Amino acid sequence: MTTETRTCQNCKSEFIIEPDDFAFYEKIDVPPPTFCPACRKQRRLAWRNDLSLYTRKCDSCGKNVVSLYAPNGPIETVYCQKCWWSDKWDPMAYGREYDFSKPFFEQFAALQRHVPTLAMINDDGVGSINCEYTQDFARSKNCYMVFIAWKLEDCLYSFYILDGKEIVDSLNSMGECEMIYDTVYTEKCYRCRNVYYSVTLSDCNFCWDCRDCSDCFLCVGLRHKRYCFKNKQYSKEEYEHILAEYRLNAYSGIQRASSELQPLLFQYPRRFSNLRNCVRCTGDALINGKNSKDCFNVQRPEDCRWIENSDTPTASYDLSVGGELENCYEGITPDHSYRGRFEIFSWKNTEVSYTDACHSCKDVFGCVGLKKAQYCILNKQYSKEEYEILVPKIKKHMNEMPYIDRSEVIYRFGEFFPAELSYFAYNETGAQESFPMSHEEISGCGLRWQDNFQTTVGKETLTADELPDSINDVENSILNEVLRCETCARNYRIVPRELEFYRKMRIPLPRHCFHCRTKARFNLRNPFSLWHRTCQCVGPKSENGAYQNTASHDHGTEKCPNTFETSYAPDRPEIVYCEGCYQKEVV
Repeated sequence: MTTETRTCQNCKSEFIIEPDDFAFYEKIDVPPPTFCPACRKQRRLAWRNDLSLYTRKCDSCGKNVVSLYAPNGPIETVYCQKCWWSDKWDPMAYGREYDFSKPFFEQFAALQRHVPTLAMINDDGVGSINCEYTQDFARSKNCYMVFIAWKLEDCLYSFYILDGKEIVDSLNSMGECEMIYDTVYTEKCYRCRNVYYSVTLSDCNFCWDCRDCSDCFLCVGLRHKRYCFKNKQYSKEEYEHILAEYRLNAYSGIQRASSELQPLLFQYPRRFSNLRNCVRCTGDALINGKNSKDCFNVQRPEDCRWIENSDTPTASYDLSVGGELENCYEGITPDHSYRGRFEIFSWKNTEVSYTDACHSCKDVFGCVGLKKAQYCILNKQYSKEEYEILVPKIKKHMNEMPYIDRSEVIYRFGEFFPAELSYFAYNETGAQESFPMSHEEISGCGLRWQDNFQTTVGKETLTADELPDSINDVENSILNEVLRCETCARNYRIVPRELEFYRKMRIPLPRHCFHCRTKARFNLRNPFSLWHRTCQCVGPKSENGAYQNTASHDHGTEKCPNTFETSYAPDRPEIVYCEGCYQKEVV
């Protein structure tokens, strides 16, 4: 096989399929893609809602629940966790004969809307304890408003965190963290707050790209240091005096420290990519990877491509989240699956295709909500012989009578579910975040738009300027108050476990709602895209110890010739170094 250049049938841009890609598609018995990688990702994300939440009733027991599915959306029936995971309903009762007079995707969408849906995708009461208000979540205890996570205890208000304890307001905690607050990309950190892109820190505050440090404050790019402030060494007594003077237990102290960290970030070079213990990998935020390309925020990937937010994927392509899986393709969280193709929130499956919320199944095709099933098509049971005869006929039918969307894009066997059939409105999903479109653009593509997001405003009993500056002055009565976000005016409350954590860590009350705090952290994370760039290392340090940008030097100055793929776009202000130059400069 040779490298081929093809044209995306969706955006009409050219994309390349390499020999290794062809080998993968052949191994898992799917045709090569007709969408480019970006359009494939956009299509998947149009089926993924993590942060747009609504209240509605469980249609089985009548309990009030928080749900991913808007009451005005196409999903007919929503069950709470206890009812959905129970044996008191039978997903096979919704089974139907395959209709060769209609496209497959049309039939599958009808089944999706009819089978009862899990309000929030988690295993509360099955594999987790006291974690009802979490999404894409498993194997944890006592967590609240945590999204895309597992193996946790006592965590709050965080997004994509793994294997930790007492983590609050954090994004991309990659494992073994405890008692951390307001962090982005951390690993093995303890009692830290406002630390970013850092590993193995303890008792550090407002640090960026530091490693193996303790008791450091407002530092960038340090290694193996203690008692440092703004990258300068102090005695223990001097350091503690500086830290006390900033009063980080007060909101005014936090604001001061934040404002002083910002200028430091552009004085020191950035590593072109955060790859740690990786061999033949491209992407960003990868740990212990091997032979994996175009992957972002992944631990232990091997022989993978186009995967993001994943833990231990092997020989898999095109996944938007997923853990401990192998030979999977075009999926949304196909955790613990083997040879899972086109799965949506389907866990522990083997040799399945086109599933939504199917668990511990084997040899099923086009099914929704099944548990421990085998040889099923559209939730109807078949014998092994019948199944093996019918599935090839359905694949052939999908090619001969494809689904054609309103933009005249053709969906045959081998394509992920069409975005226009999603049970989410486009602006409810991760697609709007990564591929933003206006209301008019969305409507023109045949996609739905949500106007009725559920928010509470105008009910506040305390305004931000009425909140105590220091956590030391906060009384238990704050738990009865309704607060108002300084950014979006949304109302929010402080919950008991949250207040307990703030007091333990001496953190002032937040002045912004969870959604705005999360958005601010997302803005600190590089996009999941790569650009080809040249190392900017050139010339000496300036007199104040900062590094100079390439643009500030004469054209005759010698520059590092190394090139790389980086998630720092060319028009960004950061100084970006290759691996060799970066390692020479970190302190």
